[in-house]
Amino acid sequence: MKLTKKLTRKVDNFFLLFAFFAIILSALFFYLLQGDRSIRNYDEYRQVLQKMNNLEHQWDSVFFQKYRYIDHDETSRISKAFNEQIEFLEKSDMKKEFGKHIFNDFKTLEETYARKHDLLIQFESLNANLTNSIHTMYDLKKNIDMHYNGDHEKRELINALFFNVGQIYMGMPYDKLEFDRLITSLKVCMNEDKLFKYLCLHLENFASNVEKMNLILEQNKKNDLAKEITHLSDEMSQLYSKVRERQKMIAIGFFLLAFLILFLLIYNYKRVKKTAKELLAFRYAIENSDNAIVITDVDRHIEFVNEAFEKHTGYRKEEVYGENPNLLKSDLVPEEVYRELNETLDRGEKWQGELINRKKDGSLLYERASIVPIFMDGELVQYLAIKLDVTEYIRQQKILQQSATVYNSIGDGILITDKDKKIVSVNPAFRNIFGYSEEELLGKEPMVIMSLKEDEVFYKNMWHRLLTEGRWSGRVDNKAKNGKIIPVWLTIAVVRNEKEEIQNFIAIYTNLEEIIKMEDKANFLAYHDSLTQLPNRTRFETNIVDILELAKIEKQKVAILFIDLDRFKVINDTLGHHIGDEMLIQLAKRIHAQLDSNALLARIGGDEFVVVVNLKEKKKEAGLLAEKLLSVIREPILIHDYHLNTTASIGIAVYPDDGEDRNEIVKHADSAMYYAKEKGKDNYQFYTRQLSLDVEARLELEQELLHALRKKELTLYYQPQYDLESRKVVGAEALLRWRNEHLGIVPPDRFISIAEETGIIIDIGYFVFEEACQTYMQWQKEGLDVGSISLNISSIQFREEDIFKRFEEIILRTGIPAHKIEIEITERFIMEYSTINLTILEDLRNIGCKISIDDFGTGYSSMSYIKSLALDTIKIDKSFIADLPHDSHDAEVSKAIIALSKSLGYQVVAEGIETAEQEAFLKTHGCDIGQGFYFAKPMPSEDFIAFVKEKEKKQ
Repeated sequence: MKLTKKLTRKVDNFFLLFAFFAIILSALFFYLLQGDRSIRNYDEYRQVLQKMNNLEHQWDSVFFQKYRYIDHDETSRISKAFNEQIEFLEKSDMKKEFGKHIFNDFKTLEETYARKHDLLIQFESLNANLTNSIHTMYDLKKNIDMHYNGDHEKRELINALFFNVGQIYMGMPYDKLEFDRLITSLKVCMNEDKLFKYLCLHLENFASNVEKMNLILEQNKKNDLAKEITHLSDEMSQLYSKVRERQKMIAIGFFLLAFLILFLLIYNYKRVKKTAKELLAFRYAIENSDNAIVITDVDRHIEFVNEAFEKHTGYRKEEVYGENPNLLKSDLVPEEVYRELNETLDRGEKWQGELINRKKDGSLLYERASIVPIFMDGELVQYLAIKLDVTEYIRQQKILQQSATVYNSIGDGILITDKDKKIVSVNPAFRNIFGYSEEELLGKEPMVIMSLKEDEVFYKNMWHRLLTEGRWSGRVDNKAKNGKIIPVWLTIAVVRNEKEEIQNFIAIYTNLEEIIKMEDKANFLAYHDSLTQLPNRTRFETNIVDILELAKIEKQKVAILFIDLDRFKVINDTLGHHIGDEMLIQLAKRIHAQLDSNALLARIGGDEFVVVVNLKEKKKEAGLLAEKLLSVIREPILIHDYHLNTTASIGIAVYPDDGEDRNEIVKHADSAMYYAKEKGKDNYQFYTRQLSLDVEARLELEQELLHALRKKELTLYYQPQYDLESRKVVGAEALLRWRNEHLGIVPPDRFISIAEETGIIIDIGYFVFEEACQTYMQWQKEGLDVGSISLNISSIQFREEDIFKRFEEIILRTGIPAHKIEIEITERFIMEYSTINLTILEDLRNIGCKISIDDFGTGYSSMSYIKSLALDTIKIDKSFIADLPHDSHDAEVSKAIIALSKSLGYQVVAEGIETAEQEAFLKTHGCDIGQGFYFAKPMPSEDFIAFVKEKEKKQ
C-alpha cells in the first residue's frame, strides 16, 4: 500500500489530468449522443402537432356554417390530413423517446379526435338536411304566395311562420310554443292543398333538425381537441427543454473544466485555449444576441439566422435559408450604397452602414449593419452580418429632436401639466403669446386661457381621443391675459409611466394669427355652403362621424332628419335662380331658428338639408321637431314682391336603432324622405325595415326587367282614339304591358321609370316602335282603316345618335306609311330639348311622321317652347279631365289649352274620358279627338280589330 501511494505520488500529474480530461470528454460525448438520439424526432412531432392544431381550427370553422352549404370535399381533405398526422404519431417511437406519460396523452388526443370526427359526420348530415329544407320551404312559400295571393289570412300565417324560421336561421331567440301553434294552424289547411302538407312536414323537420344541430354544437364545445393538442405539445416541449437544459449545463461544466485542465496541462496552449473560448462565446452571442445575425456562404446565400432575425423581420428561418439577403430590400436605399457595400466586401474588407429594409408584413425596418468576410487559412468561407434594429431608436431620436427644437423655439408655446392638469411649466414663447408670467400660471389649470367657444361635443371628443389614443391635435381659440382671443393650433400629448399611469400632459400652442384670415377663408370655402353659410356635405360627413362616436360612447340616440323641398324646381325654373337662392337662404334661417345649439344643420344638395339632433328620451322628439320644421317651411315667403309657398318632405332615421354606420343611417333617412314624397309630400316619415324591403323589391324588378324582352314578356295593347263629333275610330295609342312569371302583371308606372334610369328603355323603345308598325300593317290586311297609330317615345331615346336612322329603317322594313305614325313626346322632352333633338323631330316630320305632346299641362313647359317645335297634336292630360265639368279650375285650364292649341293650328286630343258629361264638355269647347274608358279600354290587337269592325257596322 505504501509503495502504491509512493508510486502514485510520483505519477506525473499531467497524465492524470489528461486521463481525467479524456474520460470526461468521452463520457460527455456518449451522454450527448444518447440524449440527442432520444429526442431526435422532437421537431417532427412539433410540426405534426402544429399541423393538427391548424386542421382543428379549420374543422371548427365548419361547425359555424350551421345553415350554409358545406364543402364536403374540404372537410374530407381536413379529416384525411388529420388521420395522416395521427398515423404518423402512432408509427413513431414517441413512447420510447418521451415516455409512457406523453404517449398516454397522445392516446387521449386520439380518442378526442375520434369523438369530434363522429360529431362532424352527424353535423354534415344535419346541415345538408337543413339547407335543403330551407330552400324547399322557400320554394313552397313562393308557390303558395302565387296560388293564394288574395288569401290574406293564409299569407299572414305563412309570413309569421317564415318570420320564426328567419329568427332561427339568424340565431335569434324565438317563441317555440308560438312556432308550434302556427304549424298546428297550418295543418288545418293541409286538406286544401298538398303544398301546405309538404310545408308542414318541412317546417317540423326543420325545427327538429335545429334542435339536433344545437345539441351537436353544444357537444362540440365540450370536445376541446385543441386543448388536447396544445397540452401534448406543451408536455413534449417541457420535456425537450429539460433535456436540452441539462445537456447544456453539463456541456458548460465540461468546457469550463476542460479549459481549466488544459490551462494546467499546457501553458503554451494558452493561445489555443483562448481562441476556443472566444469561439464558444461568439456562438453563444450569435444565438442569444438581441441583434439580428445573418451568416451567408461565399455566394451570399443565407445559411444561418438567429431568433432576433426572425423577431425583427417576421421571416422564419426556413423561409430565408438559401435566399439572398436582398429579399429584405425596400428600394429606399440608393443603389450607390449597395454598390459601395459589394465593392468593400469583394475587397475582403468590413462594411458598416445603415440600411432601410422591409419586414415580411411590408413595414419598414431601419438597421445599422456590420458585414464582415470570414477567412480560414486565407480562404473566404462565409460572410457574417450583425444588424442592430434602430427603428425605434430613430423614431425616438426624431421625437426628442423635435421636442427639443419645439421647446427651445421662440415661435410655439409649450405648456406642461401634472396628471391633475395643474400647470408645472411653460416656455418663454407661451408667456409671450398669452401675456402671463410663469408665476401667474403655475399650479393653475389651462382653463385660464380657454375661451370656451367650442361646443360640448368638441371637448368631449377631444378628451376621449386624448385619453384613448394618447394624442390630440386641432385648432382652438384661446384667450390672452388682456382678453384678446388668439387662434392656435393645439397639440396635446399624454405622458405615461411604465405602469401606463398618466404622469403629465404636454400641450404645444402654435399662434395662427398671421395666417388665420387665409385659413378661415379656405376652411369656409371647403366646409360651408357659400349661399346659406351652413355646413356643406364635406363638413356634414366629418361632423356626423364625431356625433355618432360620442353617441356610442354615451349610449345616446341621435336622429337624422333628411329634408327635401317640394316644388322648389318649379319656383327656381319659373322665377329664376336668384329667387330660388333667396328662398333657400330664408328657409335655412327658419330651420336653424328651430334648433338648439348642439344640433347640426347642413345643406348637402340643391334643395336638400340634413338636421342631426341628440334625442333625450324617445324618438317621438324627432317627430315633434319635424312638425315644427314643416310648419315654418310652410309659411309664405316674400321675395321681390312674390308671395311664395313651398312645403317639404322629411325622412327620419334614428341611431343606433336604424343603423350604426354613417352611410347606412343617412341612406335610411333618405329612403324615408322619398317615402314621405310618395305619401303626398308636406309630411314626415320614420324609416322602417319595410323601406329597405321596398328597395330590394325594386332591385328584383330591375333584374327581371333586364330579361323581359328576351323572354318575350312585353306586349302591346291598343286604346282606340275617336272623333268626338262622329264617334268614329280615327286612331289608336300603343300602350306597353308587362306580364312576368314571378311578379305577375307589372303596371307601366312601376317599370317605365326604372327602364329609363337603367337605359333599358332604349331597346324597349325600338321594340315598341317596330311591334306597333307591324301591328298597324296587319290591321291594313284585315281591312281596318285606322287613321294613325300613336307611339310614346321616351326623352331618353332621343339621346341615341342614330335614332332617326333606326326609326326610318323600321318604317321601310315594315312598309307602314310614315304619315300613319304619330310620335308622342312628353313635356320633359320640351324642357330638355336640344338642337340635336329638335333636328330629329324635324327629320321625322319631314318623312311624314306626326308629332304630339303627351300629358300636356302636367309639366312646366310654356307656349314659347311649344311654338318653336314641329308639332301636330296636343294631348290634354287626364288629370284635367277627371273632374270635368264640375271643377271650375280644370274646366278653365282645359278650355285654355284647347283655345291656345287651336290658335297655333294643333289638333287636340283629350285622354282619360270616363263619363258622358266629360265627353260633352270637350265636344262643346272644340276638342277634336277623345280617348278613354268611356269609349274603350286598352286591348290586344285581335280584340281591337273586332272592336273597330263592330263600331263600323253600327255606323
